Amino acid sequence: MGGRTVRFRNWEVQYFPEGRGISSDEPIGNFTESDDRLLAHHPRLRRILVRVVPRQPLGCFYLHWSDGSDLTALDERVSSGTARDADFAGAVVGEATGISHEACGSPLRVVDLNQVIPLFSDPVERSSAHKYQQLCPVCGKQINASILEFIEPGS
Repeated sequence: MGGRTVRFRNWEVQYFPEGRGISSDEPIGNFTESDDRLLAHHPRLRRILVRVVPRQPLGCFYLHWSDGSDLTALDERVSSGTARDADFAGAVVGEATGISHEACGSPLRVVDLNQVIPLFSDPVERSSAHKYQQLCPVCGKQINASILEFIEPGS
């Protein structure tokens, strides 16, 4: 694998620093190369692979920060093996998915909050403190969803 192994509680994930393409010797569920290309250099998220269910394919998910954390410095600490739990304090887990904005009907590709994968011991506090995307990029109206990022060029 091209990622760096990071452990969160009982979960072992492959963490991909900025710009490093996702690769694996085995199939990856919910992964698209187009999403990966658009999100590989994103300033507020990092891509991870994790096996959610034993003997099932790896899943592609995203760690997202809305608190201004220095992810370049985090990449360096992960690469050198010196990253600590505190480095991930502002992160929540997201998953790429397609939605339709109820107000205008526009189909949108987004990274949405994933509350199923318990990487962290305080998911409720993290999701409550997190800042979400609130306006549709097509019509500008309110979006009532837990959208971390829109997947589009320049997002």
